[in-house]
Amino acid sequence: MEETKINEILISLGFGLPQSPDEIKAFDDTFKSCKTESDPNKIDSYKILEDLKPKKKATNIDYHKRTVLAAEIVYQLHQENTLGHLKLQKLLYLCQNSARIDIHANFLKQAMGPYDNRLMRSIDKKFKENKWFSYNPREYEKYQPLEKYGGHKEWFERYFNQQLPEIDFIINKFRKTKTRAIELIATIFACWKEIIDEKQLLTDEILVHKFYEWHPDKSKFHKDEILQTIAFMKNDGFHPN
Repeated sequence: MEETKINEILISLGFGLPQSPDEIKAFDDTFKSCKTESDPNKIDSYKILEDLKPKKKATNIDYHKRTVLAAEIVYQLHQENTLGHLKLQKLLYLCQNSARIDIHANFLKQAMGPYDNRLMRSIDKKFKENKWFSYNPREYEKYQPLEKYGGHKEWFERYFNQQLPEIDFIINKFRKTKTRAIELIATIFACWKEIIDEKQLLTDEILVHKFYEWHPDKSKFHKDEILQTIAFMKNDGFHPN
């Protein structure tokens, strides 16, 4: 590719190079005192290029798809007394990061693990609008079917036809799992993913350390409990790649 063409591309991305002697001198004067401390072995050129791409803005269809996915999880698990906001959100998180389904959520480092408050408010609102479920945290079964219960099925099969096995695996794997355990699993998963994304050394000790760094509330989990859960995730192959 011609040099001028390369420079045109760089300029379009906001990385234009100095051209004239004056521009080159100004560049040298500006950066002569700078030094690079980056580890070249940790530079991920593919991630850099991916980050340069314009981010796709979520559409109404995207939000509808995540509501439908949540509806399927609730449809299968609403009679389990373990299902509430926290467990539903953790299962959505695992669907996004294990089954690779983009649900356009902003999972933050909260005391209860990766969590998005706006996501739950949106899903509860859409459930009621569609007359699929209502949510009451004081009930034994927190999600109560409404008159159009099951009306999401046609959409679910249309949207997620290629991912049905992965979704069913996650739902059935954690069908009876209690809130505390699913919080632990999802947080370990998030820490594990962070270590891989940052190209750090992955060991059980480092994973435990990162887990405790997540939030002060994580001190409620004993180290042996965390290590046993890590072993369980390894044995089942249920972890980030």
